[in-house]
Amino acid sequence: MKARLRSVCKNCTASSLQTYYYNIKALAKMAGHDEPPNNGRWINSALLKKIRKTLPLMKFKNMTIAGNKALAAYGKKKNEEWSKAMQESTTKYNKERDTQKRTKRESANWPKEGYRALAKLANELYKDVEHLYDKAPAKVTYPELWEMMRHFVILFYSKHALRGDLADIRIKRAGSNYIEKKGKKWHMHVGQHKTVKAHGPIELDLDDAVAKQLDKYLLYLRAKTKHGYLLSTKRYGNKLARKDMMQLIRTTTKDRLGLNIGIQMIRVLKTTDHFKSIDESAKLRGELAHGPGMQWKYVSRK
Repeated sequence: MKARLRSVCKNCTASSLQTYYYNIKALAKMAGHDEPPNNGRWINSALLKKIRKTLPLMKFKNMTIAGNKALAAYGKKKNEEWSKAMQESTTKYNKERDTQKRTKRESANWPKEGYRALAKLANELYKDVEHLYDKAPAKVTYPELWEMMRHFVILFYSKHALRGDLADIRIKRAGSNYIEKKGKKWHMHVGQHKTVKAHGPIELDLDDAVAKQLDKYLLYLRAKTKHGYLLSTKRYGNKLARKDMMQLIRTTTKDRLGLNIGIQMIRVLKTTDHFKSIDESAKLRGELAHGPGMQWKYVSRK
């Protein structure tokens, strides 16, 4: 399926292709398949009816997009039923976001402190790993390095609301996405992301608290891994996949805050928190890689 997607979506970024692939896999599971089948017959009216009935609007929209992408990958002609469902759900979602009213899911998972709840969570996680920094870098285990990484991830997202691109960041200037130190400051370059064609690369000077922790964390990461990326798996210290980083965030917020907060929600939380300030909003547009209109949609009010 990945190869088929690449063949019909030549202008898609790697992150977009990965998102489409994971969503197609999720759609296939809803149709009763462990993996996407070799033909597109499973993308039918019965499946569309099932997801329309069981999924909230945003997930339904994403699954209709996945269905249409899969049909294109299979070489099928445009399916009017699925195409119409995608267009209608996208329009409905945009209208809902334009109202700035919180969705049911947002209301159920909105922290009392708003975006600041992530900074509080990062502080709590640091208490769990602080003692690990007393060890020699080569002496920590992979699970311990993972715990240090988890703290860093939550700290990062408490200051910067990227999409899932953090999982694809290299620890030296190489490839499209990387960090580099300029003087005493850490800078992040995200040259490959979902909206790069519209907004160009994301150039991000890391928050001082994030940069300070990064200096410490990198000593341990470099001592224990050779893959060259910022994030590692818990068991073998391999590069952490984007979907696993996103699941890490959801699992951690669910376990520690009792709330199901993912990256999309984090972006809404930060946009809502910063929208009162014109200067901060302009800066945040660059971080989110949004235009003013899309940023407006990410504001969420009661």
